[in-house]
Amino acid sequence: MFKHKWPSQNQRGAVVLVHGTGEHHGRYEHVAAYLNEQGWTVYTGDLPGWGRATGARGHIDSFSQYIETARMWTEEALKDISGEYPVFIMGHSLGGLIAARFVQVFERRHELSGLILTSPCMQLKLVVPEWKAQVARWLDRVWPTLTIPNGITPDMVSRDEQVQAAYKSDPLNYPKVSVRWFQELERAMTRAWEERGKLDIPVLIMQAGDDTIINADAVERFAEGIGPHATFQRIAGLRHEILNEPERDKILRQIGEWMNEKI
Repeated sequence: MFKHKWPSQNQRGAVVLVHGTGEHHGRYEHVAAYLNEQGWTVYTGDLPGWGRATGARGHIDSFSQYIETARMWTEEALKDISGEYPVFIMGHSLGGLIAARFVQVFERRHELSGLILTSPCMQLKLVVPEWKAQVARWLDRVWPTLTIPNGITPDMVSRDEQVQAAYKSDPLNYPKVSVRWFQELERAMTRAWEERGKLDIPVLIMQAGDDTIINADAVERFAEGIGPHATFQRIAGLRHEILNEPERDKILRQIGEWMNEKI
């Protein structure tokens, strides 16, 4: 685990930020800058196997490694805040799945003021043929650390050409995932759907309308199943990384306004 904190000079709360597949926390510096201006200290870091964290690149033995990482960041935030200020947890894509699963199993989740998910990985857009799934399950037993390309290209993440160029040239991005990683992802998505009822704190889900990585229809169904305390917004025309699209400032303002409403 590699952790990092962006402190706010006028702190009125904290946000725990969980990044997505193959990337690192540094790609959210502009998000942290906005949150800091609004009084939110940001607790984050790099997930196991990515960025500056230790571990085999693109590999995990168990999804619980991600959940425990989110737990450590969150418990640090709660300890620092000491119950005086609100704490939110926010995750993008894979980070959204991690954040959701963490909240579902976190014994102290009612100490959190809310959960924010952007294009959360609740179902992949690309359907994997059954024969490939069988091969993956076999490889998971005999060669779990085998890595394969994750299939994400820069044009999938954003319409912004500068973002695309930075994504491609970033030495801390890693474009592969292991066979075990994929199997653990599938199992975690299944559990997230089964335990939607445990997301019983305020939830904001903002989904890219033109997402070619995540199934937007599935995310909408997931939100509907949470209940009336969930707010869902599907944003037409935006690609997967809504926080890196040309409309990012508007998206951040909407997230900030929702947080203000919840406190």
